[in-house]
Amino acid sequence: MTTNFTKPSVLKTLAVRGLANTAASRPIPVGGSAEYQVNSSVLPNKLTVASAENGSLISRVSVVFRAGSRYESNDSLGAVHVLRIAAGLTTNSASQFAIIRNIQQVGATLSCSVDRETVAYTLEGTRNAVKSTLPFLKAVAVEQSFRPWEISDNIPRLKLELATRPPQLRAIDLLHKAAYHSRGLGHSIYIAKHNLNKISAETLQYHVKQNFLAGRCAVVGLGVDHRELVDFAESLNLVGSGDADKPSEYKGGEIRSDKGGNYAHVAVAGAGVGLKNLKEALAFAVLQRVLGAGTYIKYANESNSPFAKLIPKDSVANSIKAFNVSYSDSGLFGALISAKSEQAGSLVEGVIKILKQGDISSADFERGKQQTKTAILLAYESGSNGIIELGNNTILLGSAVNPSEILNALEGITQSDVNSAAKKISKSKLSIASVGNLSSVPFLDEM
Repeated sequence: MTTNFTKPSVLKTLAVRGLANTAASRPIPVGGSAEYQVNSSVLPNKLTVASAENGSLISRVSVVFRAGSRYESNDSLGAVHVLRIAAGLTTNSASQFAIIRNIQQVGATLSCSVDRETVAYTLEGTRNAVKSTLPFLKAVAVEQSFRPWEISDNIPRLKLELATRPPQLRAIDLLHKAAYHSRGLGHSIYIAKHNLNKISAETLQYHVKQNFLAGRCAVVGLGVDHRELVDFAESLNLVGSGDADKPSEYKGGEIRSDKGGNYAHVAVAGAGVGLKNLKEALAFAVLQRVLGAGTYIKYANESNSPFAKLIPKDSVANSIKAFNVSYSDSGLFGALISAKSEQAGSLVEGVIKILKQGDISSADFERGKQQTKTAILLAYESGSNGIIELGNNTILLGSAVNPSEILNALEGITQSDVNSAAKKISKSKLSIASVGNLSSVPFLDEM
C-alpha cells in the first residue's frame, strides 16, 4: 500500500461540515460503529485531545491545525497548497525515503488534507501499525524542514493540479472570492499561477510558525486508547496560543471567467450560517436537501426537488445541486449549476427565483429531513469521514460533540426552522461566480 498525500473535496455537500458522527441502532459497519462516546482532554499548553472507540479494525489518528488558507497573509497566498504538497518530504528527524518505507512496510497510510480553515495530517492503519508509525506522523506534522530543492522539485505537481481542476471546483473557488472579497475565507485553497515560484521555504516556515501552535491544534483519534493519544499529543511539544481569529465578513459580489466551450458552470449563493449554532446549521442542512442536492438512486435523476424541476425533461447534460458550506463563523448557501451554454441563463434565473421565495412546502420539508438524516448516517459510517469530522468539530467548535447529540438535534428541527433559513437566504445579497461559455449567463445586476 502506498503512502497517500491527498486533499479532500472542496465541495462540502454535507451540510453539517465540522460536525461529528450520528448514532443509530444498526449492525456495526465495516468502518466501525457509529455509536460511541467521545473522550476529551485539554493539556496545560491548551492543546485539545479527543478520542473515541468505534470498534473498527482500523485505527486513525489526526493532528489538526487551525491553519487553512484563510490565515494566509498577502505575502503568503498559496502557502497552504504548497504545504499540502510538501507533506512527507524530508523532516528534521526523518528523510522522505524513511517516512515512505516505514509506513508502507506496515501497510499504513499517511495523508495531508487542507481546506480554508484547517490543515490535517492523518495516519490510518491497523492498531499495531498506527502505534508503531506515530513517530512519523509527528515528524510530518511538526518537524518540517522545507528544503528549497525539494519544494522546487514539486512545482510541476502544482502546475498539474491547477491545470486539472474541474470547472465546477473553479466556480466554487471564485464564489468564495466574490463573497468575501479576497480576504479571509475568500482566499483560494489553490496557489495562483503567478505565485508558483514565489512560495519559498522561508514562507512556509513563517506560516507554520504563526499557525502551528498548541492553542490552534487538536489531536484526535478513532480506535485508539485515550491515554496513549494524550501521551502522543504531549510529545509534540507545541507551545503558544496565537492571536484571535479575525472574522470573515460576507460582502457579496460577482466574478466571471469566460473560457468558451459548450458549457457554463455557475455558482450562486447568499450568506449562510456558521457552525457555532448547531440548530441553525442543521436547518440549513435540511434546506439543502429540500431544494435538491442530487439523486439518491444510482443511474437515476432527481425529479422531486424544486431545483430538479427546472431542468428540461429532454436534457441529460444539465445539473443543478444545492450548495451549502459552513465555516466556524460564516457560511454560503446556494446552488451549483452546470448546463449547456444556451440554457444556462434561464436556469440561473430560475434558481435565483427559488432562492428568493423564502418558504418551503410540508412535503418538501419531510423529504428533505429524511434525506438529511440518511446523508449524515451514510457519510459518517466510515471511519475515514469520522476522523475528519471529529477533528474539524474539535478544532473549530472548541469541543468534541458526541454522536447522539447531532441526531437528537436533527429530530428537533421543524418546518418553521427551515423556513427561517430560507427567508434568511431570500433577504441576503447574492454572490455569483461563473466559468465557461457565459454568452447567455446574465450579470448579477441584471437579475
